[in-house]
Amino acid sequence: MREYDLIAEWYASERVDQTGVPEATTLALSIPRGSVVLDVGCGNGIPITRALLSGGHRVVGLDSSGAMLANFRRNCPEAFAVRGMIQSCPFADCVFDAVVAWGVMFHLNSEDAIRAIANVSRIVKRGAPFLFTSGDVESFDGKEGKMNGVTFRYFSHSVNSYRRILGDHGFTLADVHADTGHNTYYLAKKAEPRS
Repeated sequence: MREYDLIAEWYASERVDQTGVPEATTLALSIPRGSVVLDVGCGNGIPITRALLSGGHRVVGLDSSGAMLANFRRNCPEAFAVRGMIQSCPFADCVFDAVVAWGVMFHLNSEDAIRAIANVSRIVKRGAPFLFTSGDVESFDGKEGKMNGVTFRYFSHSVNSYRRILGDHGFTLADVHADTGHNTYYLAKKAEPRS
């Protein structure tokens, strides 16, 4: 996203809190050590990728911002970094043990959000968790907000719509909750193989 290229240095100095770390850590503990985790919209790698690495996992960061990825490579040299977008990602089928998308889905319009979920479903293994943040009400008018003077657009499905869309792509919505900063977390699991 071009907007994140414009704020990459500011973001690196501002995104120093631990928002999302409890959820990322819980996810990290729920999967076997050494799992391969995709961090969608990895930004500069702080704090989500670092939390996943601290949990003993191998992390691949995916981001559309070249400036963010440059910071990511400095902050998390032990992780892989790929420039791209989740709605058209370059990964093979069934390669990831988990996917995290903190602060990404609410930048995607309805069609792109559905494409993103379809791609996550394609690239994760059966039983894999998918943790993402987004809004919790239908909102597709492209509400605008500013970060460091740069305008961003925000969209969202409702909880029930996300439940339906996730279900359409082989996921079960396991949990929805908000943190103290009003970030809404969705935890879904890909259906297990039938025995």
